[in-house]
Amino acid sequence: MIEVRCFHAFEEAEALRNEVNALNLVSARPDPFSTFEFFENFLRHDEYFPGGRGVRLWFLAAFLDGRLAGYLALKQVTRKILGLRTSQIGFLVTHDTDRPHVVARPEHLIRVSEAFYAYLLGRKQEWSVLEFQQQDDTSTLFPPPATVSLEGYLVRPWPSLENGTIQVRWGTLHEYFKALAKNSRHNVKRQVHHLLAAGNVELLASSDPAITPALFELYRGIERRSWKSKANAIIGRHPERVEYVKGLLDARQPMRISIEILLFDGHPIAGFIRGAFMQGLYALQMVYDDRLRHLAPGSALQLMAMRQAIDGRHTFLNLLSGFGYFKVRWLAEITETRIAQIYRVGSLPFWHRKLGDWKRRVFVAKSKEAPMSFNPVRRDVNRQENGPAEPGKLPDFQTSPEERASIAALITEVRKGRGEFLSATELAAVMPFETQRVAGVPLRQRHALYAE
Repeated sequence: MIEVRCFHAFEEAEALRNEVNALNLVSARPDPFSTFEFFENFLRHDEYFPGGRGVRLWFLAAFLDGRLAGYLALKQVTRKILGLRTSQIGFLVTHDTDRPHVVARPEHLIRVSEAFYAYLLGRKQEWSVLEFQQQDDTSTLFPPPATVSLEGYLVRPWPSLENGTIQVRWGTLHEYFKALAKNSRHNVKRQVHHLLAAGNVELLASSDPAITPALFELYRGIERRSWKSKANAIIGRHPERVEYVKGLLDARQPMRISIEILLFDGHPIAGFIRGAFMQGLYALQMVYDDRLRHLAPGSALQLMAMRQAIDGRHTFLNLLSGFGYFKVRWLAEITETRIAQIYRVGSLPFWHRKLGDWKRRVFVAKSKEAPMSFNPVRRDVNRQENGPAEPGKLPDFQTSPEERASIAALITEVRKGRGEFLSATELAAVMPFETQRVAGVPLRQRHALYAE
């Protein structure tokens, strides 16, 4: 018999910390977004519910013969419909994650999922809607286990953001690059050639928790010059989101964060934040200076991500959700997902949903949209704010003395073995193809900042 307990604060579940993390490691799909420390940090710094206000934790723990057999991190939030308050329960972690799920040993997964459903449906008077996001075909929450009946509930599934993951099956970056489609190889080579020829491009990277906070500050500086800042899609959009990422840099986090910064003539122009956990590497955040978008610095960083995955003997590089059209070009395998919404019949959200369904049937003409092959938000921002990119035009960089000193100090620390610093020549050498200078564009002298 499985017993389910619900904890409304992580302090109440502190005694389970080690068991939770150990169970994640042997579960059907271990991941860094299901660790006790990740949950704590997310709840503490959720930008939509600062300080935990307006949200109530529902951490479900299943026990079999007195031992932890599974867990599911949920939260209860209050929504307003027509001015009236309603209650919704969904996953605790709703962004910067991959397909939230029930965590249990494979042999216990179905039984634990059944027990969680029994618990939630047994307390249906405490909620009006259950929502499970990003559920793929392996989910035990939707469709629910065969023994779970949702008769008497309104169930609405919706398409959700797809996951893109590259299964690492190459021994070298060169082998991986050769596996790309001919068109992709041509585009990436052209972009990297132009980038390396346009200026003195160097790489600064580390996964040392003593170094990554300073690299993160450089990353945030790039954000202010990114198209994402105009779309309110940067980490710095909210103080709690900044603190959330800083929390991930903590050495006590099971996921080890690495940050790469591209320097262009000594100026930070692009950054990539990734997380390593067990055999996986996770692409968390990327940013680049929009003034250099015509040089596509993101392509160089994507190659460096694959280099880290291959050299680090990771079995996969998880690119997380959305923009599948782009990720398949980098040989990602796409997994479709859906959102499941379960409405308690008779509740206000139930009638609101029924009204919405009726409006769509009556007033909205059905049309089949063509598959998206670009990022519409970025395209709109670039058109409205910057106009078309101007190839060959380089910005007038303004770097403060403090930032130059910070970069110099970071390079010194990295050279002591606490990360990696690649000069322009070394960066060109690790590329999986011959790098060339674009005719008529000389390579500038090495920046004095890095003089021995």
